[in-house]
Amino acid sequence: MLRSLFGRGKKRREPAGPPPDESIRAARVGDVLMFAGMLLEYEYRHFYIERIHRYVSPSDTWYELLCVDGDTRIWIDWTDGADLFVTMTPDEGPTGLGVTGLSEDDLIQLDEEHSIDNYVEIEGDNYRYRTSSEVTFYRDCRGPGESFYQWDFLNEEGDHTLSITKGEGRPFETVFSEVISPDGITLYKGSRPGS
Repeated sequence: MLRSLFGRGKKRREPAGPPPDESIRAARVGDVLMFAGMLLEYEYRHFYIERIHRYVSPSDTWYELLCVDGDTRIWIDWTDGADLFVTMTPDEGPTGLGVTGLSEDDLIQLDEEHSIDNYVEIEGDNYRYRTSSEVTFYRDCRGPGESFYQWDFLNEEGDHTLSITKGEGRPFETVFSEVISPDGITLYKGSRPGS
């Protein structure tokens, strides 16, 4: 009787390990992503992950996935800070700095002030300054990396981002992305290289 009171003689269960990560954090080349609640043109399509790159700044590390479905190519970026933050960008290439109405001097001032009170208005939408810093890009998450400077903005609705980059000897590049819910992403393990 005492054995049953103090747990002796009972078979103990091994503690269960953490559940497998089925979120975008676990994505690898060869896996497939499916999106729900996004733009209709991408919803419920199966996108094969063709490449994964890594970016490192003094405050963040984030990943960029090239996802392909037939002739459609999209880029998915995700940062795992306090919350999982995910954006989607159609593979249309960057535009020049002119679309923002900002000059190089404006960007220098934004960088020096480093204030989230600053914003830029683009086609009636206010994009608030979030951060600017040097970033190192690791193609396919390998190699010594390439450095460039980046300014990041988020619109007031919180559903679009603006990133402006400048690499040495290269022109300014501007990319607009759509913020998407991590809950709308489903990851399917595919045929991963080397597995």
